[in-house]
Amino acid sequence: MDRRLLFPAVAITAWAQQPTPSAAEAEAALRSRVEQFYQLQVDQKFRQAEALVAEDSKDDYYNRAKLNIKGFSIQSIEWLDNGSRARVSVKGRLLVRAAMLANQEFEMVGISSWKIENGQWVWYIDEELASQTPFGRINRTRSAASGNAAPPSAPKVDVATLMSQITLDSTSVTLNASNPVQTITLSNNLSGPITLELSNPQLEGVSIEVEKSELKAGEKSAIRFRLTGETKSSGVVRLVAAPLNKEFEIQVSSN
Repeated sequence: MDRRLLFPAVAITAWAQQPTPSAAEAEAALRSRVEQFYQLQVDQKFRQAEALVAEDSKDDYYNRAKLNIKGFSIQSIEWLDNGSRARVSVKGRLLVRAAMLANQEFEMVGISSWKIENGQWVWYIDEELASQTPFGRINRTRSAASGNAAPPSAPKVDVATLMSQITLDSTSVTLNASNPVQTITLSNNLSGPITLELSNPQLEGVSIEVEKSELKAGEKSAIRFRLTGETKSSGVVRLVAAPLNKEFEIQVSSN
């Protein structure tokens, strides 16, 4: 934007909306601690990360299964209790090992809870959020609370449940002169992004267009089939959703 076009009143309003120095410093301090904590998770330096965990959550942190986090980014911050607590939205890349599938990376977004303890921001388990974290669910157990925690178990991945979160509203298309265009919709109900790729898309007299090949969590994409000629044809078009590599077979015919 050309700053010469801004009126003084607009400039004053924009200046007034800037965070105060104290607010900016508080956010910078919080971001620094969040980044330090999750970088230690990425580096698998879990013991060192305990220094950034609240005293009332150390047992739970120590006994929880440690996941393979490959990267992260801070998405947003929600301030609570006059700035003494915060909920930080964090997007992380998680490497998942599951039976019958090669190692897969997923992006997951969730809430990380933080509070000030001894003048420093520390990670803690917020019961109000039902113990949700960006990389899995943490349940406070009676054994952990009493100091007799059982050894952590490896996180379980229900592949069938993950697969069911990617859906297609139809698997057949019939095109003709009175119905030359048809659209089916794929929905991504996973908590992370997917990519779509067509396999065997060549059908004589039919064009196929994928509206969006990269879908974020909760997004949809239309797959549009259009009659482009008078040649009768039929065949199967395969649509693959990565990284799960879920494959849909779409029967296409034109007459």
